[in-house]
Amino acid sequence: MYLYHIASLTKFVLGVGIMLITYTSVNVYEDPVVGIWLGILWLFIAARWASFYLFLVLQKFFRELPQDRLIKDSYKLSLLFGIYVLINALFLLLWYRSKFLWIILLVGFIILQVTLFSEQKKPTNEFPNI
Repeated sequence: MYLYHIASLTKFVLGVGIMLITYTSVNVYEDPVVGIWLGILWLFIAARWASFYLFLVLQKFFRELPQDRLIKDSYKLSLLFGIYVLINALFLLLWYRSKFLWIILLVGFIILQVTLFSEQKKPTNEFPNI
């Protein structure tokens, strides 16, 4: 299960590399679009990297599952959280952000997470075999 930790560390190194490229090679005054997109990409990677460990710690307290299952679920949750942060950042840049839209997105992502990670109940036979 160290694969997820290695992937998370790779994301961190990639995020630091993107920030170094942005600050050393891109003149944001001459080409602001490239700077903004690299910043958004860094935001997505950083949010996904940090939320992986945050979700892993939180799930250890609230869920009693094997360690490998917790790590896999935390990795999936971090992807959903990264997408959530990315959508919110794009709405902010496009001046399309509102409290109503934010609440809809938040409720939508919470419902998505609950449906993805709730335990599936096995169907029971309501009618006995005759």
